[in-house]
Amino acid sequence: MIVVSIEYFTGIWYIFIMIRDLRLHGNVGPVEFFALVGGASVESTYFYEETASSIRFFSKGNEFTITKEGIHYKGTGGSFCEYMFGVEKPLKDMIKGKISNRLIMFGAFLNEKEKIVFTNDTEGSESYYRLFLQGNAVKNYCFFVSSELRGEHKKRQQQILGSVGKFLKRTDFVSKDNDTELINNFISELNEQKSTVFIFKIIHRANEEFYRAFEGFYAHERKLTSQEDLFLEDIVAKYMIDSYQRERMKIDVMYKHPENRRVVDEYRDILLNAISKESLEHSDAARLRRLKTLGIRNNIPSILFDTLDDLLLRGKKLQEVKEPEYLKEARSILENLFFKDPSLKKHIINEDIVRLIKAKHRAHSQSDMGFEQLLLDTGRACDEIARETNDFSIFEEFSSIVTYFDRYNNVQTVLSQMAFMENVDFSEDSLRSLIGNKNEFDKLDTEFFGEIFIKDLLNNKYITAFGRRKINAISKGIAKIYEGDSSLRDVVTELKIIRDEERLYYHVHGVLKERMRSFYPRLNTKEGKAEIKKDIEQELIEEGFARRVPQKLFEKALIDLKKESFYLNHLLPVIIDKKDTNLREDFLKNSGLDRFYIETIEKEYLESKGFDFGVIEQIRESKELSSIVN
Repeated sequence: MIVVSIEYFTGIWYIFIMIRDLRLHGNVGPVEFFALVGGASVESTYFYEETASSIRFFSKGNEFTITKEGIHYKGTGGSFCEYMFGVEKPLKDMIKGKISNRLIMFGAFLNEKEKIVFTNDTEGSESYYRLFLQGNAVKNYCFFVSSELRGEHKKRQQQILGSVGKFLKRTDFVSKDNDTELINNFISELNEQKSTVFIFKIIHRANEEFYRAFEGFYAHERKLTSQEDLFLEDIVAKYMIDSYQRERMKIDVMYKHPENRRVVDEYRDILLNAISKESLEHSDAARLRRLKTLGIRNNIPSILFDTLDDLLLRGKKLQEVKEPEYLKEARSILENLFFKDPSLKKHIINEDIVRLIKAKHRAHSQSDMGFEQLLLDTGRACDEIARETNDFSIFEEFSSIVTYFDRYNNVQTVLSQMAFMENVDFSEDSLRSLIGNKNEFDKLDTEFFGEIFIKDLLNNKYITAFGRRKINAISKGIAKIYEGDSSLRDVVTELKIIRDEERLYYHVHGVLKERMRSFYPRLNTKEGKAEIKKDIEQELIEEGFARRVPQKLFEKALIDLKKESFYLNHLLPVIIDKKDTNLREDFLKNSGLDRFYIETIEKEYLESKGFDFGVIEQIRESKELSSIVN
């Protein structure tokens, strides 16, 4: 930044130019860098030299070198970067919601009591692999402070941390790429008029290209098309981006989506409150399960919740129980990979893979992170052995098993959306993918698909009435395709009919609900119902619905509204007064109304009456606790 001032002396105008800060931009090896310099004597400081393969910045005992392989640093300073979601984050930083950046001072470390210990050894090197693995996958910052101050490095490091530490850990200039504001505020916080500040922003070009592409694709619909997936695969192949970094970047992008972040942060806060206790309370567990179910309905990836479980509950026993048998079995199968003697290694057969997938499904159903932790530990062990021995056969064998878990996740996601979400489009590509995954599962066990996916979803108490019809249509449709009695188009057409009926039903239900408030007596007569039905059809035509309302659908919406009215005006007051869990559950089971919808109108009722929502929460939790005990 150049500041120009004009002053007048003895009849002559003088122009004074003062350089406030400098910026140097370049590329070295796989990275792009920005060197920002500000503070005292910037305009007269010669501060760098370059070679064909590196660039070195230096000033008064400090130096920072960027090479094709990594960085080298020496002097008083440190590094910082924005925390990525899912990266191991100190609990103290996680509890403080305003902490958004990771800060490390050269020559400092945390002791066993988690206190910072400073040393005079402030020289070191870092490869790009470790820099972008341990820090942010896309961009990391390093800095040093050049001054006239003399003395031990560790004392100077303490002074710098005391001045700028809070600012660097909390500023959003890092995430927003506001470099000018970053260095200006750094200098302001440092408050040393004779010091010069050097900040180096190191960007991994390949990772950034992948991150920005995924971010742009995900922002609109919170899902990717097949063409967008192929585009990302091209980037991965072009730069050979490893799978761990890809997943880190994807998770970070998914978390930062505003609609995801609200629900996930609520989930995080419950966990943070719980980890100070010896065990997770049943009420907390019930809320966490509901948030996960809400996540399904809102298309929030379950991995965001699973990542928080892994970070916050690691090593903490949720219940005073031993490891479940299904985890013991899974562990014993995966341990076959690590026998040193090749003759002792057992090939993992189809039956073993079925057991592993069922263990994953059971862990998923019970919100048990033990299986995911087991997979994470196994993957790390395979990676370590592969790197040490340069033999990737063990990692390839493990990857072939993980492929089945990916198939499981894909099927579970698609069918869960159909079961719990409204207005979900289901294309021939979706059905073709589903059948492809089913074929692979059928090779393992022909009963597996129906038992694990279809049966469990149909038994889920939160499945909607239309969701149940869609799951049944998919199951029967696939069977007819196998028998040659239906085509992909036939099944998709049937699902579109159900979807259109679902849209029409909810529209009629909403309009009819408004009418009932003022025309309820007329709905008791045949003529009155016919008149209101005609009015609704006219409104639908005006709003683009080019079809009439079937009498059966109209009657269903009307009956459902009467059930709702009966529940709100007669049953719910009694349930609240007597805390009658069984009466509420009996109505939910026999009314045919969707559980999520009932929970919504319960909340509206309590708000309108000025009741504490905790009343109905206690009743719900009481039932869930009863189910757990029984």
